[in-house]
Amino acid sequence: MKTGRDYSCEIMAVIVLTVLSALSHFWYILIALSILAGLAVLGLAIAAILIRVGRQLLARILNPVPQQISRSETAAAVDVGPSSRPSLPVA
Repeated sequence: MKTGRDYSCEIMAVIVLTVLSALSHFWYILIALSILAGLAVLGLAIAAILIRVGRQLLARILNPVPQQISRSETAAAVDVGPSSRPSLPVA
């Protein structure tokens, strides 16, 4: 008695389960890589902002802007002197 048992159905089932398992893990890996890429971009953006702010602060410290005298102060400085007349009479 020779029985010709065919295992093709079981072999195909193992192959299908392996492929489905690999696809399932592929999506997990793809989601994890997307999250890591997003965090990397966020980190680079924050680093760029911090570098720009640091450069601006360093530039302000090393090159201070001279104080500009307002117009009213210059007018008051010009009016005060030995040849200027006071606005109120001096008794």
